[in-house]
Amino acid sequence: MNVNKNSKLYRKFIEHVLFFSLCLVFLSTNAADSSTPVRLDPDKIAGIGLTSVPSDAYIDILVDGELNINVATLFDGTELRVSIFESTPAITDHRTRPTDVDEFVTVLSGKLILTEPDGTAYEFLPGHSLVLPIGFTGTWEMQGNYRELVVLMKK
Repeated sequence: MNVNKNSKLYRKFIEHVLFFSLCLVFLSTNAADSSTPVRLDPDKIAGIGLTSVPSDAYIDILVDGELNINVATLFDGTELRVSIFESTPAITDHRTRPTDVDEFVTVLSGKLILTEPDGTAYEFLPGHSLVLPIGFTGTWEMQGNYRELVVLMKK
């Protein structure tokens, strides 16, 4: 699916993602820590200027494909971290490496298929959001140029 990044709908979607993320940031910060709003970098959200992750970082859970991962941290607070995660097509199996924190994810590009160990599959396209509770042990299948905005609860 090609997304026209200049379309009004796409811009409106990004505005909503930014608004929701900022709401989470405000809710997670302690008033004593800071009361300054945090603007999330629109270039990073668009996949520009991300940092490469070593190709062997997820080799223990790689099932298929080649993980070429790029990331950026947009906010790193006391209780939350907001990041961009981008990957080439790949499938990872989390049975031996379950998620260790709750995650809020909004798919920005590509397609995500999460499959539970019992075979139940869930598909997520650009604009779809989900919460992945701590302890997920299924597979992640990232199709196309997959990119997500992820809000992670800190341990």
